[in-house]
Amino acid sequence: MHFPICNDECAEPRPTPLYAACAAHSISNSWTAVNGWAAARAYSNPDDEYRAASDDAALVDLGPLCRYTVRGPDAASALARLTTTPVGELAIAESARGLILDAGGAVANFADLTRLSGDLYLLTTATPADRRLDLATRGFDLAVANVGAEVAALGIVGPAAREAAAAAGIDVLSADASAQGRVRGVELAVRPINFGAAPGVEIIYPAEDALVIWERLRRKRQLPVAGIDALEILRIEGGAPRLGVDFLNADLADAAGKRRPDEIGLPHLAPPNRAWFNGRRAMKGAGDPERYLVVLTVDADAAPVGAAIFSRNETVGRVTSAAFSPKLRRSLCFADIKASALDRPLEVGPVDAGGGRVLARLHDTAESRLAAAFRESLRAATDFRRSSV
Repeated sequence: MHFPICNDECAEPRPTPLYAACAAHSISNSWTAVNGWAAARAYSNPDDEYRAASDDAALVDLGPLCRYTVRGPDAASALARLTTTPVGELAIAESARGLILDAGGAVANFADLTRLSGDLYLLTTATPADRRLDLATRGFDLAVANVGAEVAALGIVGPAAREAAAAAGIDVLSADASAQGRVRGVELAVRPINFGAAPGVEIIYPAEDALVIWERLRRKRQLPVAGIDALEILRIEGGAPRLGVDFLNADLADAAGKRRPDEIGLPHLAPPNRAWFNGRRAMKGAGDPERYLVVLTVDADAAPVGAAIFSRNETVGRVTSAAFSPKLRRSLCFADIKASALDRPLEVGPVDAGGGRVLARLHDTAESRLAAAFRESLRAATDFRRSSV
C-alpha cells in the first residue's frame, strides 16, 4: 500500500497520532497533506532516508492511509463484493492485497485486507472508501467503522524490519501472517507489508498509546524516520503505481483516463477467474489493453514528469512519475505508453533545455514479474481448456 497523491493545497492538515513524535525528527520541516493528514516529504535528507529503508530499516508514519473495521456474519461476503482480495481464502491472521473497481472494471482504489478474527476484518485503502463501503454493505448483517483517527499506524520499512520489531518485543508470526499481542500493556496488531521494493511490518494500535510503541522501538534501536520522497524511490523501484499520480481514481477520471488492473501492471491483484467481485464481468469482456503503465530505465540524470515517450519519432506515451535510484545508479520512471510500442525502441524527451532525447528501456520490477507470471498462468489455463475440448 502506498500513499496516494499529495494535496499541498490543504490549508490545515490534521495531525496523525504519531505527528508529535515525527515532527521532533523533522529537520527540513518539509510537510504536505495526504487524505487531509499531515505527512512529511522528508525529515532530513531523502537519500539517507532511502538508504536506511533500502539497506536496513526506517520508521514510517502510515497514519494518512484510510482504515476500516468490518465485523459481522456477512463481513466476508460484503468484502468479497467490494474488493478483489481473496476474502474467502483468508485464515485468521492472514492478509492479502487487492483493488476496488468500479462497475466498468476500472481501478478506483487499492485495498489491503487482514482477517483479525472469525468475523472481524481490517480494511486499509489508499483513499477514503466510506461511500463505496456504504453502498457495498447495504442489506448485509455487519457493522463498519472508520477507525483511521482512532489508531496509530507505524511502519518499519526495510530488510531488517522484522528484527527491529522483534528487538522491541513485537512478534511477527511469519512473512505472510499478522499477529496480535501486547507490548508494555498496549494491545496491538502487527502485519507484514511491502513498500515497493522493500519488505516491512505495520504496527496498528490505539491512538492514545501512539508514543508508547514509538519510544519502545527507538529505545531498542535508533531507527531513522523516512518521508514520502524517500519512499517514492522504493515505490518506483518495486513497480507499484501511485493513485492520483500514475493513474486517476476511476470515480474521478473521464472515460479515456480510466485504467483497468492489467493496464496499470497489476492484473495479479484482480484475477478474473476468482469468485465474483464488482467490475469483474466488465473487466473480463474488455479485451486486450491498448495502453500499459510500465517502469523504464532512462539514460539521464532525471526524467521530467510529463516528458513524452517516443518510438520511431511517434509519440507513444508520457512520463507519469520518476526518481533516481541510488542503488541501481540510474533514473527510473513510470510511463503510460501504447501497448503496440512495448516491443519497439523507446526514447524520452526532452530531458534538458536543449530538447534532447535519451534512450529508455523496459525495467523488470517485483510487480512486473508477478504480472508476467499471472498472465502466463492464465494463458496456460486457457490453452488447457481449449485442448480438452
